[in-house]
This record gives sequence, structure tokens and C-alpha cells, in this order.
Amino acid sequence: MSSDTMTPRERILAAIEFAGPDRCPIHHYIFPGALWRHGQRLLDLVERYPDDFGNESIEANLRNMPQGDQTDEDVVEYQDAWGTVWRRLRGYTSGEVLRPAIPDWDAWRSYQFPPRPSEEQFEQFAASVRERHPEQFVAAAGGGFFQLMSHMRGPANFYMDIADDHPGAHELADRMVEHNLHQIERYLAAGADCIRFGDDWGGQDRLLIHPDAWRRFFKPRYARMFAAARDAGAHVWFHTDGWILEIIDDLIEIGVTLLNPQHDCMGAKNVGNMCRGRVCIRTDIDRQWTIPFGTPEQVEAAVVEAIEAFATEDGGCMLHGEVGQEVPFENIEALYTAFYRHGRYPL
Repeated sequence: MSSDTMTPRERILAAIEFAGPDRCPIHHYIFPGALWRHGQRLLDLVERYPDDFGNESIEANLRNMPQGDQTDEDVVEYQDAWGTVWRRLRGYTSGEVLRPAIPDWDAWRSYQFPPRPSEEQFEQFAASVRERHPEQFVAAAGGGFFQLMSHMRGPANFYMDIADDHPGAHELADRMVEHNLHQIERYLAAGADCIRFGDDWGGQDRLLIHPDAWRRFFKPRYARMFAAARDAGAHVWFHTDGWILEIIDDLIEIGVTLLNPQHDCMGAKNVGNMCRGRVCIRTDIDRQWTIPFGTPEQVEAAVVEAIEAFATEDGGCMLHGEVGQEVPFENIEALYTAFYRHGRYPL
């Protein structure tokens, strides 16, 4: 926007590092179904209110739009790179596991991980970093972990593996960490500003497993992956949906610098009391009720509440709200207008 005094990269780094951004950085995410439903009107809106990532997630989801006689309600089945077969609605980008890649531990004996990214891919990424720096912030994927393993085993199977402390689960997790570190180290060498991870750890009102089990099995393995980024001077971005209050301190302890919790289910003030001034929060304005079913005024009020809960005078807040296909246009407009209206410093 014309009144901005920082580049997107400067703004994002200043928010994460509590170094005084000119406004809260913004990150949009719109599902293909919403783009299909609202069409050019929505594309014009995000041009008026762009995010600080070049609207890259929107550009990516435009490539997943329904074509020809397809609709956003079509049921799609497909196999991912890890061998898991999925079922989902075409208007979204995830669904449910239909057939896991490793249905039992006998299958693990002959299971083959997918090939690692080629060195050419990392060279292309390095060239992209050189092209995008210093104006743009560049994040790279740290690889899947908890959710990926639960998909590969089937969620019910994997929860039992954790409860039983099954040796196969330890083998799978350790191999996954090594697989991820291979690409993390190469993305860092190529100049990534941040390594991005995402695992949905919460239900609506509690963690999916006991916090002690999380700390025993998952925390040290996350710590290895996060340390690779932090030791290289890069940031760690961690997305996690659901109730995670019990492990927020752990995540900060092991190196998360940009946390994206589903704060509304825990209460924005509760999360803010734990996080404000300690870690930058990428907001998740309530997408279960407020964004899809609330009024534009309620959407704007939710943005204000999040800024008050997480932003300090020095930063600590990145504004984000997920837009699904059921969201009315007026609420999307209210969301993006509020980001710019209320997120500019001084707050």
C-alpha cells in the first residue's frame, strides 16, 4: 500500500523479531472453492488488499480450480507421494485418509520413502531466493511429521502406536526426521529466511495425546529439526490447529519464533497471556463461526481482538484469516479491510 514504509521482508522480520514494523504483516489463504465461488470479484479484492507474500498461496490455489463440468462439491480420490490414498472435496486441499500407506508393521519392512528432492530443485530454490531478496521474505517447507506419519499409518493405528510405544513408530519418526533434515539444511544453505512446519495437534478442547506423551516422543524430534534452522539464523514457523495450551511453552522453548495457533478455541486472551511479547503469532481469525457465519462487524471485531491480544508496540503479530468456500464476500472484504485499518503502527 502507498503508505507502507518497509518492504514485505523487512516488515515480516521486524514483526517476528519485535523490531518495530510499520504495520502488522498480512498473510492470506483462500481455498480453491472460495476462488471458484467469488471469481474475479475476489481476485480484485486481494489486489486492493494484498498480503506480504505476493498473494502466493492464492496463486497456487488458482491452479486447483474446478475445470469444465467439475464443481467444488465433487469428491476426488488420489494417492499422495507417500502412498496414502485420500478422499476430499475438490473445493478444498485436504480430506480424509481412505487407505494408509503402511496399514500394518509388516508393510513397513518393505516400505520405500519417496525420492528426496533433486539437487537441481535446491539450486532452483537458491536462484529464486537471490531473485526475491531483499524485498521478499522466503520460507521453505520443513517437511511433514506427526500428521504425515498418522496419515501413513492411518490415524487410529498411529495413536495406538504412540500409546503402545511401538518400536516401529520410533523407527518411522527417526527416519522422517533424517529425511526432513536433508532438505532443511539445503534450503537453509540456499538462503531461506524461515523453515515452515505444520501439524494439527489439538481437538476442540484438548490436546490429541497426553502432553507427557507429546514431550516424550515428539518434542525432542521437533527440537532437532528446529535447531537446524535456529542455528543457521533462520526462523521457525509452526502451524497447529486445535487446543494446544499445554505445549505452547514447549514450542517456544525449542525454537518456534512464528506460531500459528487456532487461538479462538482456546480464547485469544488466554493465548495472548502466554505468548504476547515472547513469540510472534500468525493469527487464525475464527473460521468455525465468525468468518463464515458472523456479520462483517463481528469479523472486524475479531481482528481487533486478535491485535489487542498478540501485538506489542514492537511487533509480534502477523494477520491471517482462512477463507473457505462458504464465506460470504462481504465478510472477506471486512476481514481484509480490518487488517489494513487496524494493523498499522502505532496501534
